[in-house]
Amino acid sequence: MHLTNMTPLLPALLYLSVAVFLIGMGWRWWVWLRTPVPLKIVLTPAPQNASGVVRRLAEEILGFRSVFEADRLLWIPAWLFHVSLLWLLAGHVCGLVIPDYTESFLLLDDTQFERLAQVAGSIVGGLAFAALLCLLLRRLAAERLRWISTFSDYFALVLLLLILGTGNHLRFMGGLDLAQARAFVSGWLALRPVAAPANPVFLAHVLFVSALLIFIPFSKLVHLGGGALFSPTLNQRNDPRERRHLNPREAVRSTVGQPHP
Repeated sequence: MHLTNMTPLLPALLYLSVAVFLIGMGWRWWVWLRTPVPLKIVLTPAPQNASGVVRRLAEEILGFRSVFEADRLLWIPAWLFHVSLLWLLAGHVCGLVIPDYTESFLLLDDTQFERLAQVAGSIVGGLAFAALLCLLLRRLAAERLRWISTFSDYFALVLLLLILGTGNHLRFMGGLDLAQARAFVSGWLALRPVAAPANPVFLAHVLFVSALLIFIPFSKLVHLGGGALFSPTLNQRNDPRERRHLNPREAVRSTVGQPHP
């Protein structure tokens, strides 16, 4: 079956993938929140107050502090990829969902905005692809990493490369009706889906994104949903003496046999 024959099914597939993503991430958050963490297992040196915890989480999420301290060569492509990915997501929102507001905010006309989107998207898309390729080659080249790598690890990297590759192809090679793509995205968000552009590369790009959304909640990529915020090694204060945990069973046992007042 030709890929363009799937055009009528694309909106339904996107709704399904987003539903699986939201339900899966909701389940993950529910499990994380209800999992008891009675003991202090922070990575030391650790903060001893709430403001220190907030600062530590910010440094970890925004700057990948632990990776930076452990392996500078890994930190460069890892940080570059994640930052580029955020810029690409923001660019998709500004260019496909709210282009008029973005043009007004930047004081640009249509031609200037399209030129800016083309140049910035090409640079960021190329950086993201190169950084991700470095991460894949590093995993293939290092014997220790090959030993601990699973199919899921390679699948995630290849899937992300396919998404970035098809996106860069659309940007560099052209052939996509941008107005039709915007109409498709806005209609899909408004729950009034319209026909998707009959561009095989665009359809492949959306299919790969749908597969990624379904894959994220059940893989290591779940950390994109705020895994660092729920990590007890990062979100706890180093105050085991001030906030001592008492085993409930020990508390009950200690009261048995004591005379009542």
